[in-house]
Parts: sequence; structure tokens; C-alpha cells
Amino acid sequence: MGSIYRIYGNFFCVKKLGQGAKVVLVFLLVLIGYISSSASGRNDLNKILNEAIYELKIPGAVMVVETPEGMIWNYRAGVRRFGSPMPMSRNLKFRIGSLTKTFVASLTLMLVQEGRTNLDTEVHKILPQVITKDNHVTIRHLLQMRSNLGDFTTDRKFLKLFRERPWMHWEPEKLLKFGKPGHHGPGKRFKYNNSNYVLLGMIIEKVTGDSFENQVFERILKPLKLNSTSFPVKSANIPEPYARGYDFNPQTGVIKNLSLMINPSWAWCSGNGISNASDLLNWIKAYLNGYGISEKLLVEQMTFLPVNYDRISYGLGVMNRYSAVGHNGNFAGIYSAVAYRYKGYYIVILTNGQAKGGGNTATAESVFWHVVKNSALFSNR
Repeated sequence: MGSIYRIYGNFFCVKKLGQGAKVVLVFLLVLIGYISSSASGRNDLNKILNEAIYELKIPGAVMVVETPEGMIWNYRAGVRRFGSPMPMSRNLKFRIGSLTKTFVASLTLMLVQEGRTNLDTEVHKILPQVITKDNHVTIRHLLQMRSNLGDFTTDRKFLKLFRERPWMHWEPEKLLKFGKPGHHGPGKRFKYNNSNYVLLGMIIEKVTGDSFENQVFERILKPLKLNSTSFPVKSANIPEPYARGYDFNPQTGVIKNLSLMINPSWAWCSGNGISNASDLLNWIKAYLNGYGISEKLLVEQMTFLPVNYDRISYGLGVMNRYSAVGHNGNFAGIYSAVAYRYKGYYIVILTNGQAKGGGNTATAESVFWHVVKNSALFSNR
């Protein structure tokens, strides 16, 4: 007697199937179910992204998703510029903030791979003019945010100067003059600290005798063809096409376009990168799979130590936030970014500041969690 299968409202009668035909049929049924689920999930994400930027009060966002099967889905929501009907697009450039740290960590690990330095090399041996001999902070401590150094971005004097003169050019050595060390020695406690990656940039330049910008171009951008990615030091300009970055002042109710008003030297290797969604997708896949380093060193990089928050941990230039592995970034609040691997998916989200009423949650990080928590695509895995 034949078996009856219902697929999308159509009936198929199967009579006297052999074992091989049954296997093929089961495969086709699973495949059709997967395609249906995948298509539904893809459309679902578009709706959820739009809901997220509306609820979080964000001008616009770009999102790219690569599925475990290698399909790439592109999404956009909102506007690239207030006062213009031009929508967001996947080729727009954004400042990526602390996603810059992944490039710095990658270069550092390549130098370790080549034997030109070591994870446990004490920094004073490379930069004695910056770190004194009695401070035993190592390259590993810098990478994993356990250096105990002062952080210039939390220093009141620095912040005052930055707000008064955002166009000011900063030398890395000057940035490291700000911030007070913690009360614990290096390696004792986690503290997210931008000074660590400024110092790593200086180490890269000292060890190679070359600029960070040249090294990142030759070792990463050129071979991986990341043609929309750059790390400007002096110019506040962003190559076209780019999304404008906005700041909302809750005291005045005014939204300002600050895209080209902040000199990126204030962040340097802690956050001066510019990129687009496609480049970042290609980069985060390469980075999380050990680009330029051995499997043994990748294991060290992906050894996560707990931080001060539940279920969040940090490795060597990579974080694990509730099983989302990668990094996030924020450039002065006017741009934010995430690039994560989550449940087998690679996800990149870029946003451009705050719309009216936007606050601390108007970030790509918030958008990411809104998307993955509200889409059945991720709850089923």
C-alpha cells in the first residue's frame, strides 16, 4: 500500500519504494523543510532588524549574516543620513571602534608565530621608555585585558580635552600619559582598557620597524582583499560612500552629525578602523579560524578567562559574550559595530549613532541581541 506525504499543500503518493528510494525521499523532505525554515528565518530577520532600530532609536543599520551552510544574507534598515531619502546599503563604510583590536591582536599573534616576540615577553624589554623594569606586564596581559595599566579613555583630564578639542591630533605616547593604574598587579584581574591596544600598536611598530598601518595592509588587508578597510591616523575624513554618524544630546534634544569632526588618533590601535559589512564578515571568519597563526596558538587565543560579568569571558583579542564569539566596537558613540560567530552563524552589524531619544542602548550590540533573541532562526539551534 502506498504512503502519503503532504508537502506545502500538495500530495505525493509513493508506492513500493525500495530502500534507496526511501533514503532519497527522506533527504528531499528534510531539504524542503530546511529551505522553508531558512526562507522564513531570512524574511524574519529583515522585520526584526527594522523593529530593533525603531525601538532602540538608531538612525540606521546594516547587517550581513552568513549561515552555517555558507549562504550570505544582507539586510538594511533606516537611513544613512538624516534629511535624505537615501537608505542604508551594504557597501557603506562605518567607523568600527574596538573591532580594530582584532586586527591589532592578529598582527601581534603573527609576530609571536614568527618568533619575533613571545606572549610572555615583558613589555619593558621592548619599550623601556614607556614601561619601567619594575612593571612585569607582558604581551599576553595586554591582549587579554589584564595589564593593570591606567586607561586614558576613563581619565577625566583626557576626556575634558577630548570634548573641548575633538579635532586634536594625539601621539600614542601622549595617550599613555593619562589614566591611573589599578591596585592589583598585572595578570590578576580583567579590566577592559584601551591603553592596552595602543601599547600593542607601539610594540608592533617597534618589533617590525614599520608603521602599524603598513603592517596591517601588507599582512591582512591586501591578501584578504579587504579593500574597504583602513586605519586613518590623522584625517577625520571617511572615504565615500559612508554612513553619517550621529550624536543625540538629551539635555538639548539636538542631534548632531559628528562623522567628520573627530580626529581618529585619539583611539589609534584601540579603535580607529573604518570598514564595511562585507569586509568585516570576511575578516571575522578569517580571524576566528586562526588566520596567519598555528592551531596551537589559536587554542591559546581562544582560551577564555572570566571577566567581571556572568557568562562573559575574554581571550587574546577576542570575547565570548553569552556564546557569541568575536568582538564589538564603539567609536565615540556615533558609530558602533559587532562581528560575532553565534550558533554557527557569522553576523556583522553596523550602526550610525542615535536618533532622537537614543541613549546608551542605541548600539549594534543591542541590535544583535534583539535580533537573535527574537528570531526563531536561532532559537531552533
